Amino acid sequence: MTGLDVFTFVVMFVLLTAVAILIKILGALPGNIARSRAHPQADAINVCGWLGIVTLGLLWPVALIWAYTRLPGTPDQDTDSRQSVKALKQTIAELSQRLETLEKQLLDTVMQGGKDT
Repeated sequence: MTGLDVFTFVVMFVLLTAVAILIKILGALPGNIARSRAHPQADAINVCGWLGIVTLGLLWPVALIWAYTRLPGTPDQDTDSRQSVKALKQTIAELSQRLETLEKQLLDTVMQGGKDT
């Protein structure tokens, strides 16, 4: 076995490994997108993505498009996040008001304590 034969085997191994990694990434891509978008059918989309790889790409584009679609009547994440941001702002305002009240009470207590001595 010559040096070129060894080099050929190394190149083949690297290429096969790269192809295997690429297949794994592409097979999982529609399912990962669907999970990140909180799609109600994320598991089915994941299966469709892997079947798309098995069928040599026939179902994979369907799974990718499906991952980006929203069914009518499903809650929108943006609306939910806007509502939670509004609730958080209101909570922060209430806590700030309570903190100011407590600081005033503490300052009054300290000032009264200094006058007694």
